Amino acid sequence: MGTPFDRKNQQVWETLNAPGGGAKQALQLITRRLKKGEKGDYLTALRAFILAHLPTAGLPLQTSPLAEAFQICNSLAFRNPPSKDSDTNRLIEMTYVYLGKKEEIGKFHEHLYKARIATPGRTKSIDEAGLKEWYNGCMRACDWTGMQKAAMALQKGVMGNRAYYFWAIAACFIMVVACDDDQRSSVGIFGMLASRMISKAASEIPEGKELGPARSIRTAAELQLLYDILRFTKVDDAELVKYLESKTTGFNSRIGSNSYWEFWWMLVETKLRLQEFKDVNEHCHSVLSTGSVVTKDGSDGTGLEQPKVSRVWKDDWKVWAAYVKSAVEVGVKDPEDLQFTRAAALLTEKLKGGEERASRNALLAAIEFASLCRPHSNLNCKEDVSALPAVCFTFFERQGGTSSCYDDLRPYVTKLNTDERKELLEKMTGHCKSKDITSSELSTKELTNAVLEWVTLLKFRFWTEIDDQERLPVTEGLNDYVQECLAVYNVSLKVDIDLLVTDMRIGDELLLLVAKALMCKYAASRMQDPLPVRVAIIILEHLLTKSKHNFTALLLLVRLYMIIGAPSCATIEYQRLSIKQIQNDSLSHHVLTRLSTLLPFSVSSAAKLLHPTDMADVGMHVPHNPTDSLEMYDISLKLYKNANRTNPDMISLAFKNGAYGQIKDMVLFEKRVSSSISACQFELERRRVQRFRGMAVTEGSTTAAGAQWDRALNIKTSDNRTFDLFGEDGWNTGCDMGPRVGVQWVQAFLLTEHIVATLVVQSQASSAAEPAKASSAASGSRTNESTSDKEHVPYSKRLRGIIEGEEGVKGFTRVERQVLDIVCLMGDIQAEGEGGSKSSGKVKLLLTEISSKFQALRGSLQPPSKDSREDVTSVVGGMSHLSLDDSQGMALWYNLHQAYMILEACKYILILCDYLEKAPVVKALKPQIPKSQITEIKNMIGSSWKAVVQMAKEQAKDAVQVTESDIDAVLGCKGLDMASVAEFVKGTIGREKVESYMDKIAGSRSSTWAAVGGVKVG
Repeated sequence: MGTPFDRKNQQVWETLNAPGGGAKQALQLITRRLKKGEKGDYLTALRAFILAHLPTAGLPLQTSPLAEAFQICNSLAFRNPPSKDSDTNRLIEMTYVYLGKKEEIGKFHEHLYKARIATPGRTKSIDEAGLKEWYNGCMRACDWTGMQKAAMALQKGVMGNRAYYFWAIAACFIMVVACDDDQRSSVGIFGMLASRMISKAASEIPEGKELGPARSIRTAAELQLLYDILRFTKVDDAELVKYLESKTTGFNSRIGSNSYWEFWWMLVETKLRLQEFKDVNEHCHSVLSTGSVVTKDGSDGTGLEQPKVSRVWKDDWKVWAAYVKSAVEVGVKDPEDLQFTRAAALLTEKLKGGEERASRNALLAAIEFASLCRPHSNLNCKEDVSALPAVCFTFFERQGGTSSCYDDLRPYVTKLNTDERKELLEKMTGHCKSKDITSSELSTKELTNAVLEWVTLLKFRFWTEIDDQERLPVTEGLNDYVQECLAVYNVSLKVDIDLLVTDMRIGDELLLLVAKALMCKYAASRMQDPLPVRVAIIILEHLLTKSKHNFTALLLLVRLYMIIGAPSCATIEYQRLSIKQIQNDSLSHHVLTRLSTLLPFSVSSAAKLLHPTDMADVGMHVPHNPTDSLEMYDISLKLYKNANRTNPDMISLAFKNGAYGQIKDMVLFEKRVSSSISACQFELERRRVQRFRGMAVTEGSTTAAGAQWDRALNIKTSDNRTFDLFGEDGWNTGCDMGPRVGVQWVQAFLLTEHIVATLVVQSQASSAAEPAKASSAASGSRTNESTSDKEHVPYSKRLRGIIEGEEGVKGFTRVERQVLDIVCLMGDIQAEGEGGSKSSGKVKLLLTEISSKFQALRGSLQPPSKDSREDVTSVVGGMSHLSLDDSQGMALWYNLHQAYMILEACKYILILCDYLEKAPVVKALKPQIPKSQITEIKNMIGSSWKAVVQMAKEQAKDAVQVTESDIDAVLGCKGLDMASVAEFVKGTIGREKVESYMDKIAGSRSSTWAAVGGVKVG
C-alpha cells in the first residue's frame, strides 16, 4: 500500500492523468497539502511539474505558470547543497523537458556532480557513478552539449574503461551531426577532436592477431564509426583510401571483415572521386567475374586468409555502374585500352544472349554503356559499341514482361531525340502486335508477359504522346488511346482471375492510365467540364474493389476527391493508405494541412464507408471516425510525442551495445522530428478545429500540444540556438508541398492566433498595466533569454508583410487576404494601446476601417443565380491543389469558403470589442472609446453572422443535389466524347455501382458543407 505520503502522491498523479481531471485539479491538491504544512523537495518539484502542464495560450511571460515552474526548478536544481533524492531530480528533469529548457538539464547534472565531489571527507577527485548520471541525464534530454562534457570527463577520469573513450568520440561526433549547416563551423572543433581521437585509436591496432591496447579499435562497429567521422568531417579522399586499403583498418582487414563489402564499396566510391578509373575497373571486373576482390595474401594474420565471395555483389547494379563508368572514362583517353575493349566485348555478349540468360542489371549496364559513349565520336565508331536506341529496344524485348521495365528505360529514352523516340515506339508497337493476346493458345505465363509488354508500351505512349511534362497535355487521339488501354485490360482479367484481393494486378496500371487520361481531358477544359474527374473517381473505386491495396490508386483518389469538393471522402481514402509514423510527416500535405477550413466537423456515417477490414489493417493509426479531423490530428501528433520519448532511449541503447554505426541516423531522425514544419501545421490546424467546434483546449492535450505550440513559435536547434519562425533567420523559403501548404501560410496563421490570444489575455486583466510592461507581455510569449534584447516588431506589421509579399499573394485566396487584413488592423489597435498613446483618435480611425472592410467582405457574399444551378458540379470542378481560384466568381465552393471565413472574422471582431471594453491598456486612453461605437459594431456582427449562416446552409443544400441526370451523365459520359470509357462504365461497373459512388460523394458534401452553417459565433 505504501506510506501515506506515497498514497497522497499517487492521488495527485491519478488526477493529473485522469480524462475527467487535469492539471488544475492536481494543482489544487498540491496547494492544500502545502497550506497544511507539508514540506519536501519532491512536493515542490511536483508542483512545478503540474504548473508546466497548465494552459498558457496568450498569457504574458511574467504571469505565466511556465515562468513560475521554471523559477521553482531553478531554485531546486541549483541550490547548495542540491537534493539527493533521485525521484525529485527526475521530476526536475521532466519539468525542464516540458518547459522546452532541455539545455538546463546538462547544467543541472553538472551542478549535481560538482556538489557530489565537493562533499567533505571525499578522497577521490572523480566520481564515476556521478559522471554516468550526468551523461545519461543529458542523453535522455538530447542535450548533446552536456552529454559531450560528461563523456569527456568520463574518458579522462576513468582511464581503464575503453567504452568511455568511444563514448567521448561519439558524443563529439553527435555535436557536429546534430547542428544546423550554418552552425557547423562553430562546432567544427568537436569534429576535429573526434577525428583525432578515432584516428589515434585506429593507429594503435596491432598488425597481428593480438588484442592491442585498450583504447584501440577492436570491433567492426568502432571501425564504422571511424569512417562515419572521416566522411562527415570531409577528410581528404586520398587519406580515406589509405585507411580503406590498410592491413589493419581496410575492407580486407581482420576487424573489417564483418562489413567487408560495405567498406569495399566505400573504397570504390572514393577512388571514383579521385578519378582512379583503372583501379576501379579492375576491382569491379574481378567482382563481376568471380564474386570476389583480388587482394594480396593475408596469411600473416593481418587480413582474411580466404577471399570473401558474394553472389549478391557479383550482379549488383552499383558494381555494374562503376564498371561501365570507369571503362568509358578509360576509353575516352585511349579507345584501344584493354579495359575499355574488354568491357565493350562483355556487354555486347550480354546483349546477344547465349546459353546463360543476361540479368536485368547486366542489360541495364549495356544501356548505360551506350548512353555514356553516345557523346564521344571516337567511341561510337567502335564495333562493340551499340547505338542507344537499338540497345533500348533489345532491353524491351528481354525485360518488357517485367513491371520494372518502364522505370528502367525512361531515363535513357529521355536522352533520345524526337525521331529516335518515334522509331523506338514503332518497333515496340510492332513487337507487341506480333503476339496475339486474344489467342487461346497462349499459356498463362506467355499471356502475362505479353500483357506486361503492352502495359510498358502504353506507359511510354502516354508519356511521349499525351502528358509530356514539358508541354500541356494533348487530347487529340485520347479516345483511341483509352480504348486500347481498356481492350488490354479486358484481356488482363484472364491473368488476374486467381489472384487474392491483396495482390497487385496487371490491369491496375491500365486503369490508372485511363484515369490519368481522363485528368488530361479535364485539364484541357477544367473550367467547363468536371465530368472526367467524376468518371476517373468511379474507375479508381472500381479498381480498388479488385485490388484493395493499390496505394497509387488510393493516393490519386484522395487528390481527385479534393478536386471535386468531397474532403470527407478524401479523408476516408487517406486512412486506407495505412500511413504510419514518419510517413505522416511527408504525406500529410495531401489532406491534413487544410481540414480546419475544408472539414472542421466530422461526418457521423463516415465510419460505415470504410471496409471493415481496413480499420483492423491500420490499427491505432486510424481514428474511429476517419472524417474526424480533431482525432486525426491527435493521432498524427502522437508521432512527435512518442519520438521525443523513444529516440533518447534508442540512442542510449546504441551506446550501451557499442552500435556506433547507428548513432548518426538516429540523431538525424531526432533532429528532423524535433523541427518538423508538419508538426507545427498539425498543431495549428488542431487548435483552429477546436475553436470552430466551440471547444476549449482540454488540459489533457496541453501537455503535448503546448510543447508543440511553443516549438512552432520558437524552434530550438540541437545546439540550443533559437530558430525564430518569424525572424530574419526563420523559414522564409517555401516548402516543396505546393501552394497553401507553404511556410507563409503557417506564419500568417501563427501570427493571427497570437494577435487574437493576446487580445483575450489583455481584456481579462484585472488592473491597468504600465505601457512598457504591456509591450513586454505581448512580446514575451515568443521570446526567450537568447532573444529578449531583440527589438520587438509588432505582429500586425509582420503579418502584413507576409500577406503582401509575392508568396503571400499566391498562397492565400482573396477572401482569406481580406480576413487577414482585418486581423492586421486589430493588431494595429493592440500595438497602439501598448504604445501608451494618450489619444484614442487613431484607434477610432482603425475601428472605422475595420468596419468598412468587414462590410465589404460581407457585402461580397451573394448567392449564385438560379441560372447557374443547372449543373452544380460544373462550378466546383476547378478546385485543385487545395486552392480556391478567385476566377471561380460565385462558385458554390468559393461562396461557402467565403461564408466560413466571414464567420471567423465575426469571432475575431467580437474578441476585439471585448478587448476595447475591458483591457487596461485601452482604458488608459484619453478620451475613452465610446461604448456606443462598440455596441454598433457588435450589432453589425450580430446581424451578419446569422445571415451568413443561413446563406451557407442554403448553398450547401444546393451543392449536394445529385440527380438522375447526373448519374446518366456519368453512365453515358455526356460531354466527355470518350465512347470507350462510357462503354466500360456501363458494361463493367453498371448503374448500381455508379449510383453508390455518386451517393457517397453526395453524402460527403452534404455533411461537410451543411456543417459550415453550424458554426456558432461568440
